[in-house]
Amino acid sequence: MKQLTLMWASLVIMCVTQPVHAELLEKTKKVGNTTVRYKVVLPNVYDPLKAYPGIIALGGGPQTMNTVDSILNRNFRAEAEKRGYIVVAPAAPDEP
Repeated sequence: MKQLTLMWASLVIMCVTQPVHAELLEKTKKVGNTTVRYKVVLPNVYDPLKAYPGIIALGGGPQTMNTVDSILNRNFRAEAEKRGYIVVAPAAPDEP
């Protein structure tokens, strides 16, 4: 019984101490005939009633969603999680 209790306690501690990651949303916005895809990184424990600093992240290269994923994973997501800000990273719009 003692071993079972220790096992459950260990599992609870592991679950509670796992890092909380910022939420990553993939969005699409259509303006006229143009569609823009983008991703948004929200702070840990995001509160929509609270104001947060924001960054628009633009990567180099072809401006595809692969580029967006790359710049978020390499540069912006970890810092957004650490510092508590919102990052918006758009891809180049589709041609009409």
